[in-house]
Amino acid sequence: MYNLLPEVKFISEEGGTSHEFSRIVLDYGEMKGDSGRSSFEELIRCKFWDLPSIDCSFGKAETGALNIRLQEGFEGFAIPGKIDTGKLKRSGYTVDLRNGHGTLGYTTKESISCAISTLKQLFTRSGDGFSVGDVLIVDYPSVDIRSISTTFAWYAGYGRIGFDSQLWNFEDWKEFLNICSNFKINQLNMCMYGYWPFELPGYPETCLKNIPMKVWNRESGNYIDIMYTHPNLSGEFLSELIEYAHLLSIRIFAYIGLNSYNGGFSNIHREKRMKLPPGSRYVNDFDSLCLSDRDNIEYLKRATRRIVQLGLDGIVFEESEEAYWFCNCDSCRKEYGEKTVSPAEAKHEANYRLLNILHAEIKEENPDCEVGLRAWREPPLEKTDEFLKHYCESIPKDVCLYWAPGLYVPESEFTKWVNSFGPERICARDTESNAWSATQGRLVRIFKSNVLRSGTETNDQFIEKDIEQHKGSVAHGVRGINGYLFEWYGYFLHLLAHAHYGWGSEMDEETFYDKAVRRLLGDREAENILYVLRNILTIHESQINLFPAEFPFLRNNVSSVDIASIREAKKKWPLIDGKLDRIISYCESQEDYAVYARHFKKIRNAHHRNRHIYNLCLAAVRYDEEQTEEGKIAILREIEEHNEKDFDLVKSMFFDIIPVDRTGVKSCMYPYHELKRVLDNKLGRNSPPDEEMIYLGVEALGWLWI
Repeated sequence: MYNLLPEVKFISEEGGTSHEFSRIVLDYGEMKGDSGRSSFEELIRCKFWDLPSIDCSFGKAETGALNIRLQEGFEGFAIPGKIDTGKLKRSGYTVDLRNGHGTLGYTTKESISCAISTLKQLFTRSGDGFSVGDVLIVDYPSVDIRSISTTFAWYAGYGRIGFDSQLWNFEDWKEFLNICSNFKINQLNMCMYGYWPFELPGYPETCLKNIPMKVWNRESGNYIDIMYTHPNLSGEFLSELIEYAHLLSIRIFAYIGLNSYNGGFSNIHREKRMKLPPGSRYVNDFDSLCLSDRDNIEYLKRATRRIVQLGLDGIVFEESEEAYWFCNCDSCRKEYGEKTVSPAEAKHEANYRLLNILHAEIKEENPDCEVGLRAWREPPLEKTDEFLKHYCESIPKDVCLYWAPGLYVPESEFTKWVNSFGPERICARDTESNAWSATQGRLVRIFKSNVLRSGTETNDQFIEKDIEQHKGSVAHGVRGINGYLFEWYGYFLHLLAHAHYGWGSEMDEETFYDKAVRRLLGDREAENILYVLRNILTIHESQINLFPAEFPFLRNNVSSVDIASIREAKKKWPLIDGKLDRIISYCESQEDYAVYARHFKKIRNAHHRNRHIYNLCLAAVRYDEEQTEEGKIAILREIEEHNEKDFDLVKSMFFDIIPVDRTGVKSCMYPYHELKRVLDNKLGRNSPPDEEMIYLGVEALGWLWI
């Protein structure tokens, strides 16, 4: 029984097995034109990136090789019933293998890529080579677009400098594209929030180049000052990356703010920001520009046009979540504020106008560049038909939606959006659990079981909900699905879930988790890997009552009711640690899995931090209950010790760990700094007390509406 991911639509295992082979010969058959053959050869060679011991050549059948004939179309294939022949002919493929010979039927270059992805999963190591069983496969995607949203720059220069994929060079991105292609992902939406990770003529100050920052120097045990430049600006590779993605039939989109975090412009030209209402308590005025200012519109047009010129296939705009205030300048107040019933509606009306302006700019530069939109995510979450009709009429007709409801509302709300906009315009839902994971300060958040009292958390962004929404998208026959992958290391299961259920599987979750781990990393350590991923208990350092800054992605505070759970997690800690050591050694010793060792090293760092965080939390509960001042001081020092040990582990692995304040508001994804400020104040070290809060990432401000 083959374990294929994504699950294919039809498979019949015929019982026979090929001879041992280490060479594959592909015959083009009736394919016409040298240019087409050359492109296919390059694609197929790239697809075997992770099987370097297989020699791949093109021509007539050879003795001892696995011989495969490429056939355009499906003539001669026995297509079984219950197959959607329309989808098969549009983007499907077939694989028919018998006694070391086979035929691969295809319709497009992308379908060949998908067929090779499946073919590789059929191989079994045999002696010094491989063998493959006799099998017939008929397969096609249930939705046309299976996209991943990942980060090229995320709040860069605003709330952080960069981590994970934001620090990659071309070879790192190429490896990631190869992995995505293995699992039939066909679009990447590259988040570019904050200072631009590319050159913008006329606005060099807005780019992520020569940014001053401090980094921890392990050699001498101190911080040193450096000037940071994004890898794509220190040596431009985005154009080459787009070209390589196209070779694999993967489209590359930019995912940017519609009017938020657009380069460093609003950081540098603060007078161009939206104007806060008089006496406002809001602090997040730094991300959006006043849309009554012609200079701002010109800047946004120039930036958008430049993105199109980079050769990207599309742009997805995201509307800011801010819903409680809008620009209070005289012009914006008269044009939008006085004509609408709420700040949120004023924002929408201003953004409709901006979207139409930028849409025209995009289409003038490249009529084939697609435009997407993420918007209307603020309360009320259930929209009226009247509102949806107005939304639909206010944006260009060819703009597709890269957000539609899925959390906190019944499935009927999604149906309402599909009916209002049409299934052909829906390319994504609220499948953002990995975006939540990426806010956790490099701790682990995958399953509900990773979170303290997850059932009472206000946010339900977990992998289980992503899968549920993907199934709903396929059932509604929409154009595409999108899954977030804002943090990659440690989160391979998210990629596999998006690929598997985006292709159209209805497999139950528990079966999927087991099959996914075995598909990616083999059978030997599969049970240990799943045990680790499901049993790590993550408590964010902000979840103690002593911590003043609210963290919207984890709102439950630790109390005496959690002591038993924390003690149970401490009890499991050595078992999980031993499993992680074994998994890492296994990956490093296996050629097929060595590329994934870094995932588990990152998870092990989080696990080692958890040991100190558990002790920190238990001490914090005792602090809450302590009655004497002397006792409180002693516990504060104990909390401080755990906080320092936690952060020592952060310093041992990660690059971007210091608060960023270029906006005028301090922000850092690691709670260490804010907790240190609080402890120093309470222990009398700051005179006068330091009252400048360090927020837990500027992305949190939009959800706190502060």
